[in-house]
Amino acid sequence: MKKAAILMTALILTIFLTACADSENSGSEDQAAPIPEVEVLLDQQPYPINEPVDIRAEVTQNDEPVPDASYVKFEIWNTEEGQDTSETKEAEHTEAGIYELSYTFEQEGSYQVIAHTQVGDLHTMPQKEVKVGTGHGGHSMEMESSKFMVHLMTEETFSAGSESMLTAHINHMEEPFTGGQVTYIITPEAGGESSEVTAEEKQPGEYQGSYTFEEAGNYTVTVVYEQEEKELEGRKEQTIEVTE
Repeated sequence: MKKAAILMTALILTIFLTACADSENSGSEDQAAPIPEVEVLLDQQPYPINEPVDIRAEVTQNDEPVPDASYVKFEIWNTEEGQDTSETKEAEHTEAGIYELSYTFEQEGSYQVIAHTQVGDLHTMPQKEVKVGTGHGGHSMEMESSKFMVHLMTEETFSAGSESMLTAHINHMEEPFTGGQVTYIITPEAGGESSEVTAEEKQPGEYQGSYTFEEAGNYTVTVVYEQEEKELEGRKEQTIEVTE
C-alpha cells in the first residue's frame, strides 16, 4: 500500500509539472513578436552629386540583430519634387542586422529616405532627410515629416478571380497612423466602374481589405485615409498589375 501511494504521488506530480510546462509554453507562443527597431544610418552630410554612396539601415528585434528580414527597401525622392517621383530599391544584408544600398544622387537638394522593412508579419518604415550638394539646392524640409507616408504593399502577386489582400502601411509624424478610416478605391485602367473596399486596422498603422479582381490587367488603387476628430485626411494612388 505504501509503495502504491508513493507511485500515485509521483504520477500526480509528473502530470502537474507537465501541465505547468505546457501552460508556460502556450503563454510564450501567444505573445506577439515585438515590432522590429530600424535605424537609418547616414554618413556625414552633405552627400556628393553623381557619386555612389552607401545608405544603410540597422534592423534589430529584442535588441538582437535581424539578419533574415523579409526585405529592407529604401524609397528615395527629391523633397521638392514630391513622393510621386520616388524610386524604391532593395538593400542587401552585409553583416549582423545591417542592410546596405549603393545609391547615386543625380542632383543637388534635399531628399527623403524611407527604409521599408518587413520582418515576418511586421512592417515598419522610418524616414530620414538627406542633404545632397554643397548648396543643398533648396529650402530645408525639416517639417516634411509632418506629412503622411503611405506604402501600399505590392510585393505579393494579385491574380484575377482569386481573393486578394490589399495592405497599406500609413505613418503620420513618423508614427503609425492609428484609429483612421481607410478606404481603397479600385479602378481598372482599361476602363470601367470603380469599386470601394473598407479596410480594417490589423496592427498599428496597418490597414487591410480583401478584394477579388475580375479580370487581369492594370488597376489604379487609391488609398484614402482620414481621421475626422483630428481633421486629418489624404490619399495616394498606386498602380498594381493583376495576372491571369
